[in-house]
Amino acid sequence: MLKLYNVQNLRPGMKVGRDVKGMGGILIANGTILDAKSLKTLAANNIVSIYIDESKEEATSEVPGREHLLDEEYVERYDKIFRRMKTIFDSLAIHRELKMTELEKIVSKENIDFLCDGARAVSQIHNMPREGDYIIHHSIHVGILAGLMAHWIHWSLERTQDLMMAAILHDVGKLKIAPSVLEKEGKLDQEEWQKMQRHPEFSFDMLKNTKLRNKKDILEGVWQHHERCDGSGYQNHLVKDQINPFARIIAILDIYDAMATNRSYAERKSPFDVIKVLYGDVLDGRLDTEFAIPFMKQLYKAINGNWVGLSDGQRAKIVYINEASVTSLPVVQTLSGQFIDLNTNKKLKIEYVLTANEVG
Repeated sequence: MLKLYNVQNLRPGMKVGRDVKGMGGILIANGTILDAKSLKTLAANNIVSIYIDESKEEATSEVPGREHLLDEEYVERYDKIFRRMKTIFDSLAIHRELKMTELEKIVSKENIDFLCDGARAVSQIHNMPREGDYIIHHSIHVGILAGLMAHWIHWSLERTQDLMMAAILHDVGKLKIAPSVLEKEGKLDQEEWQKMQRHPEFSFDMLKNTKLRNKKDILEGVWQHHERCDGSGYQNHLVKDQINPFARIIAILDIYDAMATNRSYAERKSPFDVIKVLYGDVLDGRLDTEFAIPFMKQLYKAINGNWVGLSDGQRAKIVYINEASVTSLPVVQTLSGQFIDLNTNKKLKIEYVLTANEVG
């Protein structure tokens, strides 16, 4: 079965279904398994879409680990960002100094173009191991999602960079909270919860006298990211019109990444469970419809094709999602070749997106 894919939704491991032709002849031959190099070739030659072979025989003939879900170039770039982030966080925590040059390098146009690349970005942040500081990984992921979001709503490069800076720094104040509180497995007591609720304030205090002091959107995005449009957030119970758009966006991305990730006190959820929560918060007036609905719809496009774990223990690949509805569930194909429509089969559900190690 051949399916036409937009280039931005391609991933390493997909099989080309028809010759891809450029000005000088065939760029990529029929039957080629896409890798990072071939994806770059498509982008460099302004190819908009190509046919992918999704025949049942191909889909079930190999163990899915052969699809190389981890893009080595992406992981290498991510690791460099992680090291820069650690330098930035350490400097803020110890010296209250923001290494602005390092931050600007992280949100350079080159990094945005590479890291915030549609379906590839979502697939990679779901598949990479999170070794080391959880706060740094979470901050990078929210930053990458912010870059994607800005692209999806057609913001300028400068505004995209500012949003990514706010997203990257939104939780830096947690460095002032004891690990015993941050990593506590049980419910926080009242004193611990009050301390935790102050982390946006701590983040703001760490940044307000740095080179970002005149960047109102960034500072308010950090300070207000736990406010909610109905006034139910913290710390100042602001309502929608009082909350900076940066904060309204980061609120959505923060929830998504936190719920989709294993933490010491909570197991990761599937994107569909997270979207259900986000959609409920939209209906209740907590999250901003203007930003939440585009995020959920574009996220559906981005996770199409990912491998997932089902509630009965099977592994399966998402092969179709009705992108018109944010409450739609996908059709998946199991390793045995069976197609399951999770909208009609209520006995099964997606538990989580598989990492590359779990798929392999």
